[in-house]
Amino acid sequence: MGANNFVSGLRGPNDIVFADGQHIRFGFPSYKLGGTVYGERSIEAIGSCTFEDLTNNRKAVVLMNTFKKTGWIRSTTSGSKDEVSGIIYDCKTKIDTSADHIKKTFCKDIKFVDDLDSLKDIKKKICDIKGSWLGKLNIKN
Repeated sequence: MGANNFVSGLRGPNDIVFADGQHIRFGFPSYKLGGTVYGERSIEAIGSCTFEDLTNNRKAVVLMNTFKKTGWIRSTTSGSKDEVSGIIYDCKTKIDTSADHIKKTFCKDIKFVDDLDSLKDIKKKICDIKGSWLGKLNIKN
């Protein structure tokens, strides 16, 4: 929580099991609510979403908010607060379904993915994800 904003979000894994047995587990990003004391009200998605296809041993990781501000005296910005980027890929090893993994990936102690280059379990990239959560989302063109 900051002087004029706070971060909140939905926690816990969400499971979808389809009639054919397909099992998807996913989590939501966090949201930063700004202008809580003064100024214009704003909301931005932050963090990342992870989707785990437990049936086919695949993952999709979507980074929310590609906005970056660097520098101190001469600050530069890149990206956008509504822009998303991500990847869908086959995993090297079987997706962990332990309670410890679920807690780290989807619950209170969540560690969001900050950079797609930090993903170490990629066996084969299937496609890229790019777009905006306010507009068009492009998955594999």
